[in-house]
Amino acid sequence: MRLLDEARRMQLRRRVVGNLLALQLIGTVIELAGIFTLLPVFQYIQGDGDVAALVVAHDEWRMLTEGYALVGLSVSLATLLATSFTFLLLRQAVVYVRTIYQARVREGTVARVRALAFERFLHVSGAYQDRNTTGGIVNDLTTELARSADYLFGRLYFAGLLVVIAAYGISLLFVSIGMTAVAIVLFGSALLILRSQMHKSEMVGRDVLSANAEAAVFLVERLKTGRLIRLSGMEVAETAEMQRLTERQRASLVHLYRLMALVTVVLEPIVIGASFVFIYLSVTLFGTGIEQIGIFLVLILRLLPVVKELANTRQATRSTGPAFEVVVKRLESMAREREPENGGLEFAGLARSITFEQVSFAYEGNDASPALRAFSAVLEKGKLYALVGPSGAGKSTLTDMIPRLRWPDSGRILIDDTPLEDFDLASLRASIAYAPQTPQLFNVSIAEHIRYGKPNATMEDIHRAAEMAGVAGFVADLANGYETEIGEAGLRLSGGQRQRLDLARALVRQAPILILDEPTSNLDAESEVRLRDAMQRIRTKTETTMIVIAHRLATVAMADKILVLDRGLLVTEGPHDELMSADGWYASAFSAQQAVSGRETDERETANA
Repeated sequence: MRLLDEARRMQLRRRVVGNLLALQLIGTVIELAGIFTLLPVFQYIQGDGDVAALVVAHDEWRMLTEGYALVGLSVSLATLLATSFTFLLLRQAVVYVRTIYQARVREGTVARVRALAFERFLHVSGAYQDRNTTGGIVNDLTTELARSADYLFGRLYFAGLLVVIAAYGISLLFVSIGMTAVAIVLFGSALLILRSQMHKSEMVGRDVLSANAEAAVFLVERLKTGRLIRLSGMEVAETAEMQRLTERQRASLVHLYRLMALVTVVLEPIVIGASFVFIYLSVTLFGTGIEQIGIFLVLILRLLPVVKELANTRQATRSTGPAFEVVVKRLESMAREREPENGGLEFAGLARSITFEQVSFAYEGNDASPALRAFSAVLEKGKLYALVGPSGAGKSTLTDMIPRLRWPDSGRILIDDTPLEDFDLASLRASIAYAPQTPQLFNVSIAEHIRYGKPNATMEDIHRAAEMAGVAGFVADLANGYETEIGEAGLRLSGGQRQRLDLARALVRQAPILILDEPTSNLDAESEVRLRDAMQRIRTKTETTMIVIAHRLATVAMADKILVLDRGLLVTEGPHDELMSADGWYASAFSAQQAVSGRETDERETANA
């Protein structure tokens, strides 16, 4: 059954679906019982309260009087009306329980799917993250997830309404088979007339989906680049674009609401007109009694809002169906592209070396220009290695291979002669510390940021890491010390302080492998010296194997070995002195940077004089 399959894909159990439909059925049965108690009320009034005569004339009256006698009551107008009202109260109680239960299930489903999607996103392959925009994912897990829940629970409600209509249809058959047939024809014709409007709702729903996604991508990108927008003088242009996108959202939603309103407006006169036809036919054609006409009209009038709800719900699910498809596809695609856990071998640390054997890799859609081409090298334990070369040489791709963020297209990587894929992924990454080119800081305290990645780190561990990274000095000058809030993205700290703080976060893990991605690219000369000193302390006081990507070559001149890459190839390798004497790319780039640095120093000295 399609509904059960859709529920499963949204992490909703069959038992819950069954409970919701059962509550809908129970409420309907109780409501019908209350309505049908009106039939003996009409008969009691017509018979002037002569219960004995009614018992003789109608078998159901005999059962009715016997039932009342069992609970110590006699049949009267008051007890009949009280019975009908009691059924109404019971029905309302069931409606209340169903409403609360559905709300809990719905919000629980949204929360569960959102958490599941986030968990899956954290474990997808790097290629998946490369292909998908942050704004698109945020939109799917917020706006479209809410609309997909509307779709799923709208479908459940629609199924429940079908149960209600079926129950009413059976009840109507007991009153008059001929009039029930007329009702089915009229109501069915009304829904067929509105079918085209429902199809239009689905088309407009896709427009809403597209507009939401486009606005979300734009908004997330611009919120991350507010400073660039202001400094580029693009406030007016970006505001105008945001207005265009939100206007598209507004127009799509208004169009959708217009279609839904049209269905409501058109359907009600059709159903009321059908009721008049029923009255006419019941008198002129079917010869129905007045009490049957009364009950039939009560049932029809009660069915009127149900049919309206059926049409509106159907239209709503047609409009939110595209959102459901997008969210489910997002969940399923992330599940398919989950990065493999691979072997169960626990990674206990680096004993000898990391070996690259003929490793090649190309990003999706860029096979003509591989990021790495037959790269081979050996990185020994406890040494400092520098990866240098022009932009796009493959340096970051290479370091992504070690924690298995990327997989080689060919070749292999060994740790102490064991293939990298034989290790358990979690234990491997727990042994690798990483500090990116641009520090990625949360709005937390200094201590909390350093502890990120090692929740059980003690204050002693934090102080040791801060001292080694050169953080302790500036923290001591802060009023709240390590409890100082650093602000979103660390905006309350200088660039150098942010870089060193993120280095402390990497160092507190005390991992045997440390990867630094261009740690000095955003630093001034003084901050660069401090970070270089921190790297030297790590080198001399620990057995950490450091791999540093650097564009500022003075930062890594002290490295045990410098590997020069160009267009994915390992061009040459060796210590600083050896590469300088070779007169290749490294020597030329280092000399050029030193010349520029010398001119900048002279200019500063002249300005100070």
